[in-house]
Amino acid sequence: MSIQIDADGIRQLFPEVDQIQDQRLRDGVVEIWLEVAAETAWERFEDIPKNLTLEKHMTLTGHIQGVIRMALAMADIAEDLHGIAVDRDLLIASCLLHDISKPLECEADPGGPPGGGSALPAKKTEFGEKIQHGVYGAHKIWEKNLPKATELVHLVITHTRASNTRSASYEASLLFYADWGDSDAGIVMGGGKPFGARWVEG
Repeated sequence: MSIQIDADGIRQLFPEVDQIQDQRLRDGVVEIWLEVAAETAWERFEDIPKNLTLEKHMTLTGHIQGVIRMALAMADIAEDLHGIAVDRDLLIASCLLHDISKPLECEADPGGPPGGGSALPAKKTEFGEKIQHGVYGAHKIWEKNLPKATELVHLVITHTRASNTRSASYEASLLFYADWGDSDAGIVMGGGKPFGARWVEG
């Protein structure tokens, strides 16, 4: 099984991809999504949950859209108020690819409990159990030899606390904060306590 989608379908899911100015980077991001579409057991990207715990009601596509918009909004503020120039190509590409492994980390579980939203019930795959989140995205970026590949891999790897490497660029910080901000939105929607509150409490 796989997701039947073309490049135009990816652009409809994530219209911000066309804001990437470097054509090779833009096309490479779309190609990676198409490759994962062929590799996954899901039938639609829109059915995949963001994760299987606190945000299982939130869709992966909705999360990625939220991360892109939050990151770009923060980038605009940083530039307008503080004069910080942000590499928008790098930022948008990283937002689009930071969770690219998730369609392989879980699969539909028709007998599982409902998530409470539009995402379908799911369970972890062997891939999801054994491969650190972020690694496959890094592999895909290097495999495609995308422009600024090392920087892009750095952003994808450091967006998750599962990695022992922390961000070393402002773009990486924006992705990290946008990812956590949108994740907290999903947790609050589901009636949970946001990550920020749990950090304060230890």
